[in-house]
Amino acid sequence: MRLGFYLNPLDRLRDPGSNAEPEPAVIAALAALSGAQPILAGWSSEGGSLSERDLRLVRELVRDDLIIVTPQDSGLVDSVVKLRPDGVLLVASGWDGSRDFRPVQMEMDADAVGSVASEYKSAGVPTSLLAEPDAGSMKAIARSGLAGVVFDAEQYAGARTDEDAQSELDRLADAAMTARKYELNTAIGHGLTYQNIGPVGCLRYVEELYVGRSIVARAVLRGIDRAIGDMMNIIERYRALQ
Repeated sequence: MRLGFYLNPLDRLRDPGSNAEPEPAVIAALAALSGAQPILAGWSSEGGSLSERDLRLVRELVRDDLIIVTPQDSGLVDSVVKLRPDGVLLVASGWDGSRDFRPVQMEMDADAVGSVASEYKSAGVPTSLLAEPDAGSMKAIARSGLAGVVFDAEQYAGARTDEDAQSELDRLADAAMTARKYELNTAIGHGLTYQNIGPVGCLRYVEELYVGRSIVARAVLRGIDRAIGDMMNIIERYRALQ
């Protein structure tokens, strides 16, 4: 099980419109040294949290896997490829790089996703997409030429009762099992915290968990290295109980 760290929440700590501290590339390098793999960084041509300059510096300092989170728009492919990512995570069109992103709706966008995935594949960049944990959409995702899927955990994170949380956890488990049947790499992200990540980290067929805001908030108090370590320890403790 790998813990991926999403950089963009750091932007809330920076002065608007500046490249002042905290420097994302330095934080990314510290997170990677502390055991976070992969590092995820969101970018859009609309501007938003991280600039191309930020991403170039992150790429220079991070030797481990770097995944660019970007809208599913074909017009962005060349710019993203120039940033030399190890992978791309597609989110819904229209994301401006700063607001909360949304899952891709495969029932409406399957052809467009397939076209974009083919462009990235031709450039040697494996592509995943953020999707609802719907087992029924896995066949369409696999047919689109995608290498993997990241299941949106927002509904699980927002559950108000233990019963609702368990129902959403079961939905994530079913979707992960189906994704495995189609040989898709599987990750879960969006909404995971120190309080709710343990059960998700125990799900079979899930290879990576992606966390951003919760780690950044903890790091303000404890430092990035200890914040990464705290999250990894929780995941391993829960998995040891299974």
